[in-house]
Amino acid sequence: MSSKALDVAASSCPRADVERSKQPHGYDDAIKIFNGESGEIDVEFTDKEASVVRWKIDLIIVPMVTAMEHLVSGILSTAAVYGLRTDLNLKGQQYSWTSSIFYFGYLFWQYPNSIFMQKLPIGKWIGSMIFMWGLCVATTAASTNFATLAVNRFFLGLFEASNNPAFTLLVSQYFTKNEHALRSCIWWAGGPIGAFIGDGVSNGIGHVHGKLSQWQYLYLIFGPITMLWGIIVFFTMPSSPMSAWFLTPRERKIAVVRVLHNHAGLHNRQYKVYQVKEALRDPQAWMLFSIVFLQCIPGGGLNAFNKIILTGLGFSSVESTVVAMPEHAVQLVSVLLAAALPTDRKMSRLGAVYSLLTCTVSYIMCMSLISSNIAGFTKKMTVSVMVFVGYCVGQIITPQFFLSHEAPTYPTGFRAYFVTSSMMISLEAALMFYLLNENKRRDKRALESAASQSTGEHRIVETDLLDLTDWERAQFRYAW
Repeated sequence: MSSKALDVAASSCPRADVERSKQPHGYDDAIKIFNGESGEIDVEFTDKEASVVRWKIDLIIVPMVTAMEHLVSGILSTAAVYGLRTDLNLKGQQYSWTSSIFYFGYLFWQYPNSIFMQKLPIGKWIGSMIFMWGLCVATTAASTNFATLAVNRFFLGLFEASNNPAFTLLVSQYFTKNEHALRSCIWWAGGPIGAFIGDGVSNGIGHVHGKLSQWQYLYLIFGPITMLWGIIVFFTMPSSPMSAWFLTPRERKIAVVRVLHNHAGLHNRQYKVYQVKEALRDPQAWMLFSIVFLQCIPGGGLNAFNKIILTGLGFSSVESTVVAMPEHAVQLVSVLLAAALPTDRKMSRLGAVYSLLTCTVSYIMCMSLISSNIAGFTKKMTVSVMVFVGYCVGQIITPQFFLSHEAPTYPTGFRAYFVTSSMMISLEAALMFYLLNENKRRDKRALESAASQSTGEHRIVETDLLDLTDWERAQFRYAW
């Protein structure tokens, strides 16, 4: 069986960039696992060993970030048809604003969250946020009017704001570039699975007639479940591959070496202002921002108004939770087909994309591209913030297209759906051509450089152990 020998080689990256990143804390945290900055990397491992490491990561990390991701995402829509609007006397656009206010909290916490994720152990941080998120879900049952519901929704958005950026970071820390898209699809598949289970439980709650309203039981059941999961994540989620409890010391080195070949580093706790400035000048970052913003118009509207639209078609409140379940199954199959079908089955994969009820694939691929295409820890966190700001702004605006006087057909909302989808397609094409052109430019420069000639060996260049951005890494190539 073949083995892979890895060592440190010189980089074609400008010397000034290397020296700048060698300043205190300039080295990636991955250097620690190889006994300090002077330690030589010399790790030999077989393909079978690498597969075992990847399997362990898939078995532990992926379920952790998938299990509770979307179980409560559609709970507001269900609560609305279970009496929340009537009990809280919501009038006019107040229900639309309860959906929008969630994303004000989400937006407010994006930048502080990026700092905390860089400075603190990610497992402890995300576990704490999930616990507080579940607590807000539970306390929503105590809402008595629009004001108290709005406060709960704001803090619910604030605590949930850590979830998606954490996933983006974890994927980049544990998986190689060619593994990112599939793991993103598996993670997002938690959406329809969670929604399917959630609608099943909600249907059962719809037959409960107790002292509380049915919508209150929803929050009192799903809230504590989420809090429990937060505690589990707090104590079991490792902060990085270097401290993964489910890997042996040798397997940790293999896990690190696998990911260093992404030429994107793993983790660095120093906040670097120059990387923030670079992110703000990167066209790719702004295109990802715009795509996610536009995706939220169709996606966010259906998430908040799905059950209301179904009741408008003539289904009862309880029936709406049942008839919504097949759509989650269709979405799940579509996401998995989009990820699993061979690349030469273009028409089949296209059909999977067309069958999605929302623009899910665009969002998933943007999350994957942040993991794959952005190097430099501070830059990655900054681009993540930019993209999720676009996500929040889109989600804040979206419910306002669903005008209360147009219920139950909401023609303005669906017109916005088609317009923004068309704009999103154009932007995605522009992003693809930009990345292709950038790769060709780098390939041309590499051919002109003797230092870029391949030796056929699996090598880790010096800059892979430094916290450099994709603009600073001559050997970096973009996924598209």
